[in-house]
Amino acid sequence: MPLKEPKDGVCVSGDRKLPSTTATQFPDNTRRPFWSFKENTSTSDDFFDCYVAFKELNCHEYFWDWQGRKVDEMLIKKLVNIYKAFFRDNPIGKSCFVTFRVEGEHALEDIGRFSMSIISSNDFAAGQRMFSPPVFEVVHSSASSGSLLRFASLYNESVGIATEKLRHDCRPKFISIIPTHDFGSQNWYSLLNSYFSGFQSSFRCKVDYFRPLIPRSAVADNAGFVAAVLMTKRALSSYSSFSSITGLVSYPIIEAGPLMFRGGLNPGSFRNFVDTYPGARTVTITPAFRYDYEIEEVKEAVSALNRALPRNRAVSYSREESEMLVRLENIFAKHFGETVKSFPDLAEMPAAMGSLNKVIDRRIHRSFSLYSLGVPPEIIGAGRAIVECIKEGLVKDLERMYPNIKQDLVTACRLLNKENLRFLAKTGKVWDAILKDVKLVEDYTDSSLGPASTDDFLHRNYTSNVFHLWSTKKDFSKDLLAAARLRRCLG
Repeated sequence: MPLKEPKDGVCVSGDRKLPSTTATQFPDNTRRPFWSFKENTSTSDDFFDCYVAFKELNCHEYFWDWQGRKVDEMLIKKLVNIYKAFFRDNPIGKSCFVTFRVEGEHALEDIGRFSMSIISSNDFAAGQRMFSPPVFEVVHSSASSGSLLRFASLYNESVGIATEKLRHDCRPKFISIIPTHDFGSQNWYSLLNSYFSGFQSSFRCKVDYFRPLIPRSAVADNAGFVAAVLMTKRALSSYSSFSSITGLVSYPIIEAGPLMFRGGLNPGSFRNFVDTYPGARTVTITPAFRYDYEIEEVKEAVSALNRALPRNRAVSYSREESEMLVRLENIFAKHFGETVKSFPDLAEMPAAMGSLNKVIDRRIHRSFSLYSLGVPPEIIGAGRAIVECIKEGLVKDLERMYPNIKQDLVTACRLLNKENLRFLAKTGKVWDAILKDVKLVEDYTDSSLGPASTDDFLHRNYTSNVFHLWSTKKDFSKDLLAAARLRRCLG
């Protein structure tokens, strides 16, 4: 049982099935789900999406966004009642897992609703003589140990209030928090240690393990492609060291998407992903992974990940290697950051999709716009950063820490439209700087960057249409969608 009461001496126990693949609700898919007749799904479709992720695709876990969606407090009851036969044989909380996801700044506002959802789910499962508790974990985005502990304490208090009002023993007494890794914190591991110490002393129990979420996809927006790879590799190593020191076993989750900028996790590249990130125990399977590829290809990839990740052992970096990684990360992040802060407004790109009744999530506005123009964000600042590494005598260290860097850059730039970039370079210095990055990366990789397959060339053609129609104030929405479908992800 994953959550044991204090009388057993353990609150969060590793005696459970650990998920390898987690389906998410992040809207990055370009095609409708294979089970839907509608182009745009709604929150009412979430139940079937979750069921399909478990039954058809064999994902182990499903992240259910608590904020930003109309979440039904009785969702576990409804889910089980709708698909009773499946969940009787595959109990939630034992064979498959539904994990709520809350945002730090809003988490405390809905703590009452959140707590009652978990309590009512447990009451329902216990009443049906099913495995309980069905829900016992929550992904929390706060970077403060105090906020994490406050959330856990308020949940525990809510259980006490519910027990008094409902006049029966409400459970689970404690909630296990999946902390979201904070790349910007200088003392993140001290904060984590403080949180776990506070949790164990507050609730008089022992924590055996934890599952940190590493936002590989999101950190690329701030640090760029190469820096995001290096930062994630270092985080995985650091969690391994943290576990060795504290005795708390860590099972890291990497949140990634199908495009290289977002992690490069898709049915055709998952083996390279696993090799790149030793120590990853769980990976996220976004809607683009699930619905923009052939279903048999998706099933095979998910099954292979389920087999491979339990054996994916962490690599421990020495202090010197970690310091070297930080130095390399800073170089790439600097050149990326200096470039993107000068970007012109590209809001017309995601806005144009509105005419097709499609909404682009604000978190991928920039990457969607760049891919749509044939300017893969992976290239931004990379050439200049590599030159700096060469000048500083660090390029061998870079290639040792990231052996596949050349091939990954070449792969990412298959979505490059050089003609568009040359036109853009005439309109502003920021585009000219990216054009120089292309030339520098070509010199470094000894290759000509650009399309390599039929789909790549078709993507280039559609991005040319986008650029010229956009430049002449004509409708380019259909070409936006066509290009996105060829790269099999919005951004």
